[in-house]
Amino acid sequence: MQPAGKAQNRRWVAAVLTALLFPAIILHGTCVAVLGPGTWGSGLEEVAPVFHEPDARVRELAAEFESNPDAAAKSPEDHPVPPEVETAGRVLSSTVGAAQSIYLVEEPVSKRQRLFAVTGSDVVEIPIPDDFVIARPRQVGPRIVAERWRPWAIPARQKLARYVASWTDPSLRPEVALYAMGGESDEWQYVMPGHSLAVSPNASHAALLRSGALLAGYYSLVIWNVETDRTETVLSLREHAEQGTRSFSLSWSKDSSALQIAGRTGGFERRSSQRGADAEGIAINLLYVVHERAIYDLSPSS
Repeated sequence: MQPAGKAQNRRWVAAVLTALLFPAIILHGTCVAVLGPGTWGSGLEEVAPVFHEPDARVRELAAEFESNPDAAAKSPEDHPVPPEVETAGRVLSSTVGAAQSIYLVEEPVSKRQRLFAVTGSDVVEIPIPDDFVIARPRQVGPRIVAERWRPWAIPARQKLARYVASWTDPSLRPEVALYAMGGESDEWQYVMPGHSLAVSPNASHAALLRSGALLAGYYSLVIWNVETDRTETVLSLREHAEQGTRSFSLSWSKDSSALQIAGRTGGFERRSSQRGADAEGIAINLLYVVHERAIYDLSPSS
């Protein structure tokens, strides 16, 4: 039999913990139900960039972007849409490649999404589950990778249920994540959080962005090594507040050796500006060299 004093002490400790934890749990649950979990599972990081001084070799590599701003591989203009795709509905997204082209279509009445892969004269429809809303499908090696949107702007009860379930299922956490179909699987598989996928011409690497709930204007730029499936966050930056859309672009060199990050930013820190950011933001022209894992600042002031 335990002494009465020890039993009373344990009851007292339990009462104190309950008094402290219960309100905290209620407050946390209320915040999640009203505001959502913010950056929960988004993979967003604050990584300060380390800029290197460009030498003649790097400037020669950067010259490709200066002479041709659209150096990255893009869909040829006026490429005809196959009749099977054109009659299915409105084309939301298309990626035209040498071997295969990908089309995401929305039916006019039902608004149901349909996905087509076209190889030569062969048109294959890739099934999309009823509960999926996808965007910007891209061919990445043997797989098709697309963004799946799952916003947290849902009723409070559903939000709390999803939040609880997300502790054991990481795919439920981000608002937008990459899913893949093909390769060794004939079903859509969760890959990682992220969006705005930019695949290198040789498909060995891809750049993507990660951000908080509702794409709140602060991004991590991630390089995905498709061959090893490893990722690295190379920098973070804030969107320029005066821009109505994303204030910077990502473009790969033709040989896939470098990624250009160009445009404007409000700074590289999450809550404050850097390098004299003002109402016009900071003009950036950065070059990430893949094999060096280094970022070079090509702006005139560098």
